[in-house]
Amino acid sequence: MSGGRRGTNILIALVGNGFAPLASIATAPILAHSLGVDGRGETAAVLAPLLLATALGAFGIPAAVTWAVARYPVLAPSTTRRGALLALVTGALSAAAVVLSAPYFAADDGPLAALIALAALAVVPTLLVSVLQATAAGLHRWRAVAVERALTAAFRLAALGVCAGTGLLDVRGAVVILAVSPCIGALAYLRVLRRTSGAAGSAQTQDPPRTRTLVAFGSRVWFGSVSGVLLTRLDQALMSPLSGAAELGLYVVAVTVAEIPLVISNAVRDVSFAADAADADDGRMLTASRLSSATTLVLCAVLAATAWWWLPVVFGTAFAAALPACLVLLAATAVGGQGALAGVTLSARGAPGRRSLSLAGAAVVNTALLVLLVPDLGAVGAALGTLVGCWISSSANVLQVWQKHGIRPWSFYGLRSADLHVLRAVVVRRRARGA
Repeated sequence: MSGGRRGTNILIALVGNGFAPLASIATAPILAHSLGVDGRGETAAVLAPLLLATALGAFGIPAAVTWAVARYPVLAPSTTRRGALLALVTGALSAAAVVLSAPYFAADDGPLAALIALAALAVVPTLLVSVLQATAAGLHRWRAVAVERALTAAFRLAALGVCAGTGLLDVRGAVVILAVSPCIGALAYLRVLRRTSGAAGSAQTQDPPRTRTLVAFGSRVWFGSVSGVLLTRLDQALMSPLSGAAELGLYVVAVTVAEIPLVISNAVRDVSFAADAADADDGRMLTASRLSSATTLVLCAVLAATAWWWLPVVFGTAFAAALPACLVLLAATAVGGQGALAGVTLSARGAPGRRSLSLAGAAVVNTALLVLLVPDLGAVGAALGTLVGCWISSSANVLQVWQKHGIRPWSFYGLRSADLHVLRAVVVRRRARGA
């Protein structure tokens, strides 16, 4: 893939990734003002098991589909079908596990446990959409991915806004809207499906990636994906039993703010994974890593410096107490961004197990800190656990890339003049096309 096309894809992915955090920023005040601290915490307590179940049920299949499609584009139809079938089976098992464990996550609150079981119904359709998204990513159809994320964000914002405006928004309604919204984006992939099915005839002379190949790659990715979700989402699942819904309500607001800078690193990560799987290039990867981590760091610093002012204005004075956790989580985002592309490089070049080990070690430490700190420190304790975990996973990824591919750790840090030249060239090219 040429540098110009890759830069364009990153910009498109950046726009697509921007919809989710922007929608969160727009909907978070709606949820905060309509539900209050306790209601917002209960909503998060219901959705946290859904997020865990989605990560468990994915079994790394979406990443495996992207990897396989990027390498063998003409085999996209058969790869997508195999991935969807696997996601259907693993998603159903994962959803069943959530239903059975609902009383624990709800701290034996009967109505809350019923809502957790209801939300689990969204696991399978959400995973099927993720397989479609993986196919589009492998084919470098980033416009379709951006449209999918726009549809999801628009539905979420419109539905919550209408319900709040009519006074009908409660915890149950918020849960249903937030659980269903990821499935709406499937409409964006209808054209991709039509085009890939039309190309299926030309693929008959090639052997499609076997199911066991997808499972083998996916299982190595899955171990890391689950560890990553445990690192970033287990805190929300455990906080209600450990410290109550009110602390969880504060923490969710802090997480929403801290995820804003991830728009950039996630866009670069998604495009780089598909590009590096098809054509590994150390220089290209390092430039992307340094630019994305530097931009993430700047955004985190700006948000941290101004949060004292706009946090209570946007979310309400009751959420001003979320500021300490917000600052710690912004530091975690900045620290984690330094090694994000190192982990992507390990996965794209056939060693996802190494990245998984980095995330697993971080998840173990994070879980221990959650149990130790959350009962006394609440949201701040959970944020501190995430900060330490992000530092461990980021550093371990960088060290493993050094060991596996001989890329020196300091190559991931700071900025080079060549990086700025690349960035300027992309901007100039985009302006020329728009003129």
